Amino acid sequence: MNFIDAPRFGLKGRAAADWLIGQGVALPQQPNTWLAQDDGSMVLRLGRSEYLLEGPIAQQLESAWQEGQRDLYRVPRYDAEFVLAGEKTQALLQEVCALDTRLQAMENHVLMTLAAGISVTLIHAGDVYRLWCDATYGDYMQHTLQEILD
Repeated sequence: MNFIDAPRFGLKGRAAADWLIGQGVALPQQPNTWLAQDDGSMVLRLGRSEYLLEGPIAQQLESAWQEGQRDLYRVPRYDAEFVLAGEKTQALLQEVCALDTRLQAMENHVLMTLAAGISVTLIHAGDVYRLWCDATYGDYMQHTLQEILD
């Protein structure tokens, strides 16, 4: 388990998709799915018109952002993020998550669920799981996951 501190950019509103496409971002077609970008960044579509972007693309979007755009709202993201990998990961997730996290159930889906009693966003990417939670629960989540792994 690793704690990740990557640049993030959150955006929502009816004009969000058009603005992101105008910035050269490839978007997931369906809500609650995610898509990797060519530069290694990730785009999570959290609903009809809400997006979480992470990685180099987030820095690019931060530079391009201008306040006061119609039907477009910046969403500050202060998540704690964890990368879970290894042979114990599936058992750990089965113990703490309310939803089925087996690989065939995940595909490119974004799961919004509870883990260890905390609201989380969870994806499976390559050979790892990535889990985001409110930063105020970061220490608790890290401690809880580590206790289970030990």
